[in-house]
Amino acid sequence: MRKILFLLSLALPLAAQDGGQLYGLYCSACHGADGKGATGGQFPPLAGSPWPMGNPDRGIKIVLHGLHQPVEVNGKTYNLEMPPQGAALPDDQIAAILTHVRSSWGNKAAAVSVDQVKKVRAATMQRKEHWTAAELLKQHPLENAKPALANLISHHYKGSFTSMPDFSKLKPDAVEEEPSGLIDYSSYAKTDHFAMTWEGDLETPGGKHEFYLDSDDGSRLWVDGKVVAEIKTLGPVGRTVKKGVDLKAGTHKIRLEYFEFTANEGLSVGVKFAKQRSILWLSKEKGSSAVKTWPEIMLKPSADRPIIYRNFIQGTTARGIGVGFPGGINIAYSADHLSAELLWTGDFIDAGHHWTDRGVGYEPPASKKVFALSKVGAFSFASESTTAWPATSEIPVRFRGYQLSPEGNPTFLVDAAKARVLDGYEAVTHPGPAMLRTLRVEGKPTQTISLLVYEGNLQTKQPDRFSAEGLSVTVTGGQFRYSNNTVVLDLTAAQSQLRYNW
Repeated sequence: MRKILFLLSLALPLAAQDGGQLYGLYCSACHGADGKGATGGQFPPLAGSPWPMGNPDRGIKIVLHGLHQPVEVNGKTYNLEMPPQGAALPDDQIAAILTHVRSSWGNKAAAVSVDQVKKVRAATMQRKEHWTAAELLKQHPLENAKPALANLISHHYKGSFTSMPDFSKLKPDAVEEEPSGLIDYSSYAKTDHFAMTWEGDLETPGGKHEFYLDSDDGSRLWVDGKVVAEIKTLGPVGRTVKKGVDLKAGTHKIRLEYFEFTANEGLSVGVKFAKQRSILWLSKEKGSSAVKTWPEIMLKPSADRPIIYRNFIQGTTARGIGVGFPGGINIAYSADHLSAELLWTGDFIDAGHHWTDRGVGYEPPASKKVFALSKVGAFSFASESTTAWPATSEIPVRFRGYQLSPEGNPTFLVDAAKARVLDGYEAVTHPGPAMLRTLRVEGKPTQTISLLVYEGNLQTKQPDRFSAEGLSVTVTGGQFRYSNNTVVLDLTAAQSQLRYNW
């Protein structure tokens, strides 16, 4: 379709400087003839958006190379890919389109010249992939972007909290100004067991506004000294609370309290102003407007056979494969990263959200006792000049599905270095909960295949075992190698077996 439009444009008598007609031909199908986003605002608006304004290089780069992954415009998040147009549009047409956008629908910004487009095209000509919003904002921050919360200050408290503490009795170990104006716990999320508070000013129009709150673990939102929303107990995200509040036009005091016990973190708070369709997120982490209405559907293995759950699992990639074994031992395997990435004990997965809302969003493990093994790909190849991680070979590594034993235990199949790796998992409960992972290599690999076993802070490390934050792993049929905070196993034996205890 894009090729047809391009050929059609060659036949039309469009002047290069006629940005309005060019915009109608190339851009209005998504962004709307009025710049407000087509199909009722399902696409990002350009009218009133800070993205095409200010430094023109930001807009030029988006048109040349496209944009993917989430982008926030005026408090609403969009996740629709914009294809690159640099190959189809010459410099003078890109300049004309951007000039039209920057001077229409109330937008007021300087025209974009052909020389400016040429300069950016030459500087980025080697780029092969789309831009992300994070990349562009790092290079070209939005000019005069108004923070969500003014005068925002955070307080951090160390401690093991299972319910909301009385902050008046605690002394903070850190107090920070937050110039971004966004509630953000990420700089403290490297360790568990902490609590935080934020206080700032929110300017609102008059009317009844809806506030949204979700967290892992507990949180409490105050507006003008009154609690308007609260999540009291330990638990994962997905427990969104919505509360309507009547407010007069003006500035209002916002206070958010949060405690994190262990395992995953999560915190989102937002407000939908009266007569507005989108949520203004006051937190760096964007939540959901959906208040939980689905029933609990807790998936359980049978007494002697595992259960498989292929869906979006929080903590791993979109191609996650969950396996719940008898005895309350569970894993989540990533078909993108080619390895088990999560281990947990207790309940497996609550499928109520996915099965009621047709697969929307990621569902966390139904337990707080979760160990994250890695967050990047698992396999690589050894060489004389580099460590086994990251990969230095161009030989592809591919996921080839999985097989089930007669008992229902999975073995995942991976092709690597012209050989096949069989990665099997079996749960045992005696003398304590453990996962047995058996690795076999079939064929003759062209290079040594290495497996990233773990990445994170290590407490002990020996050739045949290591421990980390309550998890211990032993190996037979091989030896561990250590590099910084990574544990690597070279698959040189006919069979290697890992035993995970926690």
